[in-house]
This record gives sequence, structure tokens and C-alpha cells, in this order.
Amino acid sequence: MKKNLILATILIILSLLIYANIQLVSNFAGRFIYPLDDAYIHLSMAKNFAEFGTWGITRYEFSSTTSSPLYTFLLAVLIKIFGNWEYIPLVINGLAALALIFVFHRYLKSFSWMTYAITLGAILFLMPLQLMIMIGMEHVFHALAMVLTLLAFSRYLSDKAPRHFSNLALISIIAVGFRYESLFIILFICIYLFFIRKDYVISIALGILALLPVLVYGYISMDNGSFFLPNSLILKGNTSEGLTGFIERVAGNLFRALSVLFLFSILIFHFFFGSKSEKSFRSKIGANPIAFVVIGGFAGHLLFANFGWLIRYEAYLVVVMIFAIIPLVEQLVSRKINSPLLRYTFVLLVFCTFMLRFVMHIRKQPLASKNIFDQQIQMADFLKKNYNDSWVIANDIGAITYFTDIHLFDTYGLGTAEVAKLRKDDHGSFGINQKLTDYIQKTTADYDIAVVYDSWVKLPDGLSKAGSWTIKDNFICGSPTVSFYSIKKENLSELENNLTDFRKEMPKDITIKINKP
Repeated sequence: MKKNLILATILIILSLLIYANIQLVSNFAGRFIYPLDDAYIHLSMAKNFAEFGTWGITRYEFSSTTSSPLYTFLLAVLIKIFGNWEYIPLVINGLAALALIFVFHRYLKSFSWMTYAITLGAILFLMPLQLMIMIGMEHVFHALAMVLTLLAFSRYLSDKAPRHFSNLALISIIAVGFRYESLFIILFICIYLFFIRKDYVISIALGILALLPVLVYGYISMDNGSFFLPNSLILKGNTSEGLTGFIERVAGNLFRALSVLFLFSILIFHFFFGSKSEKSFRSKIGANPIAFVVIGGFAGHLLFANFGWLIRYEAYLVVVMIFAIIPLVEQLVSRKINSPLLRYTFVLLVFCTFMLRFVMHIRKQPLASKNIFDQQIQMADFLKKNYNDSWVIANDIGAITYFTDIHLFDTYGLGTAEVAKLRKDDHGSFGINQKLTDYIQKTTADYDIAVVYDSWVKLPDGLSKAGSWTIKDNFICGSPTVSFYSIKKENLSELENNLTDFRKEMPKDITIKINKP
């Protein structure tokens, strides 16, 4: 009875948080706006695949823009069935969140009601679940798939029946399809099976099967002239920078991972001290397989992946860490570990995580949507009205491709493979790349306009700047200022007139500069 009441309370709080955020955003935008432009990247690719059969950020050519092929494919299937509706991601993420809560609800049946309450509360407030739903991306699905992978791993360890291995392999494939970072945890599952359980064949088979989404998508991508890995991983991943650059990026990751490190310290304690009877390191691994693979997965993510951007990249790590420390929570609430100091420390660490992941971002979430509305949505509306099927140079590409039919040259590289090849060694930095500038000059002479962050790219000399927009209180956009250029001088006056006319439709708190008054 207590658990049912707790479950109902969690669902009500989640619903109220979602409703409040939608209302806050609707007050200034008239509708809900996703707090990241990346959600519109998924929608754009899904729309183009569903309606035109083109796997790309525009309908005109292939681009390996998505970092979650399975999620984009899922959106495409739903658009094909139900039509192109921009809130499909919001709905399906809500359903995935319910599934995640239900999985924990089922798993926690044998634990005390206090452990049940602490765990579900941690999922809601430490992930935090409502933020991952409102982002409209793949992170709730990824977290769900990773928890199911750990559950399947546990079942296989308790009973090596073929069906348990089949379930583990299938769910691992799905998890990797949602996010390639899943491979970090699956790698340590394979290590555990190989070195601890001596299941050599099973370990190797699982590793090969889990790689299938990467191999298949990589083959398709290369066959279409792009990289083996998605462009976002090439441009943002922690690779090929030399030892010094690698160490600097890992150090940066440690700073951005602060909100996860408090939970990680609890997990480390659970692994080393949760079972005092296990003396050797190998025996601790054998006794704590879930903790071991999650620790290994965190280390892999820290070294080779990213943290941040509305705390979304590490959201799955928070969930699997919560899953891994459930036995420790049960020991604390049942006083099998009777240490007031440890209980107070546990509460303090969870509270710090709560402050950094929930309290800090509950205020920033509507601000991020405001930023996207003021910049990306206005850019999309402007292009839809004046340049709907024109040739456009840009470097923040989600909303402008989803809401229009433009031909795109992406100076960042997510949507243009040749640019990604030129920028693959930049690793997210935006210094002057003369090869890119030269390539833009050589290939875009017949384009119509450029809508870019000047801080992200050096355009060729001679382009005519018509004006700029600057948003207030920028939190999430790549730059507060976006600039408009006419590629052909004879079209400059038309662009200036279009900007002048459109300013009447824009939010009043955007600073607008137009060369022609």
C-alpha cells in the first residue's frame, strides 16, 4: 500500500513539473519549444526519412547528422504512421519515462518501502526525469535500455539459460542503437564474463552483437560518402588530439561531471566496502558485478565521451548508478550498516547531486526554451517566410531545417560531410580554419544567404553583412548573436528589406541591427 502511494506521488509530481514547464514556455512562445535545437535535428532527419526516403538533415542529400540512429528511426516510423507533428518526441519520451519508472517499480518489489521511495525519488530528481522528457531527445530511452541491459545481465548471471543470453544481447543492441556510449558498460560486461565467469565464447559473442548497430550504420554512412561514426562523434569526441589535448579534455570532463561524481563516490564505497567478507579485488568484482560494470562504464565515458549540454549526456549514468547502489540503500535504511556518519554522508552527497542536477536546472530549463524560441525558431520563421527553398549557409541547423525546405551548407559540419572532414581535428573549438574558409568560398558562390554565428566560422572576405540579432540572457545557444549575410551583393538590399519587415513579428527583447534602417 505504501509503495502504491509513493508511486502515485512520484507520477503526480512528474506530471506537475511537466505541466508547469509547458505553461511557462507557452506564456512567451505561444506553444512548447524544446530547450535544445538538437531535438529539431532529430525531427528534421526523421521527417525527411519518413516523407522523402532521405536520411539527412535536408531532403536533398544523405547526412550522418544524428548521434542516435535508432531514436531518429523511431521518430521516422511514428511520423510515417501519424504524420509530421513536432511534439511526437515529447509524447514518446513521456511514455519511455513511465516505462522506466515501471521497471524500477517491478525490480524494487522485494525491497523496503523506504528504499523504494528513495530510489524512485532519485530517478525523478537526480536524473532529472522531467528535464530529459522535455528535451525531446533519446536520453530517457537510453537510460531505460541501459537499466534493462543490467537487469538482463543479472538474470544471465543467475541462470545461464540461452534465453537470458538472447535477451541480454538483444537489449544491448537496442541500447547501442540509442547511444553509442552504451558500449562502455557493455564492454565491462564482456570483461566480467570473460575474466571472472570464464564465459569466453559468450563474452566475445555479446561484444560482436553489441557492435552490430555501429557496424551497420557505419557501413551505410561510409557508402554514402561520410564517416564511419556519426558526424557529431567525430566533431565532439575525445580522440586524436594528442596526449596533452586528451588530458585537457578529460580534466574538463571531470569538472562538467561534478554533479555525477557525488553519486559515483557512493558507488565506489558500495563496491569496496559494501561487502566486508570479500578481501581481494577480484573477489569484490565477483561479488559486485553491477557496480563493477557501472564503474567501468563511467570511466569509459569520462575518457572518451562528453558531459554537459543541459546535463543530458550523463543522465543514463545517473540512472545506472542509482540502480547499482540500491543494495547499499537497503542496508542503510534497514540499519544493517549501522553508521550514523555514513548515513549523514550519504544524505549530503545525494543532496549535493539534487542541488546541481535539479535545483540549478529547473530554472534554466525555461530559459533554454526562451533562447531557442528567440533565436532558432525566429531564424526558421524568417527563412520559411522569405527563403523557404533557398540555398543557405548556417551553423546551427535543427529548427531551420525542420520548419523549412532549404538547401543547407553547414559550416559546423554536422549536416555537411565535407565540412566535417575539414573540421575533424578541431574537436569542438572554433578557431580560424583557413581550409574551411577557402572551401566555403569555392563551393557556395551560388548560395543565397548565410545565417551564422560569427564566432563559429570565418566567412570569406567580400560577403555583405545585412544585419544581426542578439538575444538576451543566453544560456544554451552557441552564441547570443546571429549574423545575416548576402552571398551576392546584388541581393543585399532584398535581404535588408526582408530583415526590416520581419522585425515586426519578432519578440521585443531581441536586439536587432540592420544596416539599412
